[in-house]
Amino acid sequence: MGTDDLSKPWAIHGDPDRLVEAAAALRRARPEDVFGSRYPGEYVMSAVARLLDSLAHEMRETDGLGHDVVSAATELSEHVIAYVPRPGGQR
Repeated sequence: MGTDDLSKPWAIHGDPDRLVEAAAALRRARPEDVFGSRYPGEYVMSAVARLLDSLAHEMRETDGLGHDVVSAATELSEHVIAYVPRPGGQR
């Protein structure tokens, strides 16, 4: 499926690779650095990472996701990539 195929009026537009990148960033990050404590931050980060990976998979494989779902996942991914601290203090 082409996520950038503008000829389809209901095509899903977005970059699944950004969702996967954000999911990987969440898995690498330390919950203490994001939430101030390990629990429940570890569970939240793991669940969000799983959600982003699942959405990226669906974006690549089907046309079944609506614009609002992809838009929300994309917005969440951009926030994760921008604000979740990376190991070693790099952004």
